Amino acid sequence: MLNLLKEDLLTEKSIDHKTRGIYLGILSSVKVSLLLVLLAFIYYPTFIWMWQRWFAADSYYAHGPLIPIVSFALFWNKRRELSQIPISSSKLGLGLLFTGLVLHILSALFRIYFTSAYSFFIVLLGLTLYLLGKKLTLAFIFPIFFLLFMIPAPIALVEASTLRMKFLTAHVSVFIIQILGIPVIREGSTVFMPNTNIVVGDPCSGLKSLISLSALAILYVYIVKASFFRKSLLFLISIPIALGANIIRTTATLIIANYYGDKIVTDGFLHQAFGLMVFVIAFAGLFLAGRILGCRLTQKGT
Repeated sequence: MLNLLKEDLLTEKSIDHKTRGIYLGILSSVKVSLLLVLLAFIYYPTFIWMWQRWFAADSYYAHGPLIPIVSFALFWNKRRELSQIPISSSKLGLGLLFTGLVLHILSALFRIYFTSAYSFFIVLLGLTLYLLGKKLTLAFIFPIFFLLFMIPAPIALVEASTLRMKFLTAHVSVFIIQILGIPVIREGSTVFMPNTNIVVGDPCSGLKSLISLSALAILYVYIVKASFFRKSLLFLISIPIALGANIIRTTATLIIANYYGDKIVTDGFLHQAFGLMVFVIAFAGLFLAGRILGCRLTQKGT
């Protein structure tokens, strides 16, 4: 029906060009709105799953709700640039759309919400290609790609990664403390010191900060002005920076707990304050690495 109305508007001579353009714009908006409503209906269980994972106790994806907001802001910031690119269509989008829907159907049958969430990304990319064409899709591919950071990883993968990173953090922290001359023994993730015994728990593994800082790092890399090689190198450097920041936090916590008691661990406010230290150190390190690599937030001379 919308296509027939569109043809009538294009052939009607009594309607001036400006009015016709307004009508066509309204029809396009209606078509996009209907597609978004349809997608929301199809992916409703998946969105509910993501929402529950975002706001779960000790969630590793508390940053999830911010990702769509940031993506929309990035898109909105480029709206004038995008308006200059002609709209076309790519049949490759239909292939991606079909692939994404098949993946979603299979995921729904087996209730695997993780793959369903990724299928939404594929469907969205396919619709963009088909409705807007390759040039427009490439122009705002990053805001679409950035949506991947809101998808929670499978719980089994999170638990396995947390265990490995927890032991790594405890091992390196103990090594640093020994260098400082403080007697310390580690058994698994438990650290024995002269005045206290501390268990390096899951929140101290660094996985939560690594996931959040990865999203922040890729956003920072996108914003800075530099060559593709330097941007790629900066993102790779952000991983050891995030791990190092968490190790510094854990080491400092253990040393302070040894001298002043384990209140820093049991007190929720102090523990969260030290948690924020990870982001401060990591972002400072990322900014410093960017400066060393010659990355700038603006072009030189502007």
